[in-house]
Amino acid sequence: MDKETYIKQSLEAIAKKNLTTPFTLAPGSTVTDLDLYLNSLVNSYMTSKDPRLVNLFQDKIEALKAL
Repeated sequence: MDKETYIKQSLEAIAKKNLTTPFTLAPGSTVTDLDLYLNSLVNSYMTSKDPRLVNLFQDKIEALKAL
């Protein structure tokens, strides 16, 4: 799956969850602005060339989908 398709499907799945802010992803990690957090993840994921960074951002997106 290409990055654009993955992002589109992931954002749709996250939007369906109707997450209210603030929420905690992990101890010491509180998301206060979901849109800002998602924009940051998407921009970083889309511009990353290093496979390790791509996997890192993909893991963070998957964590949101799993909430």
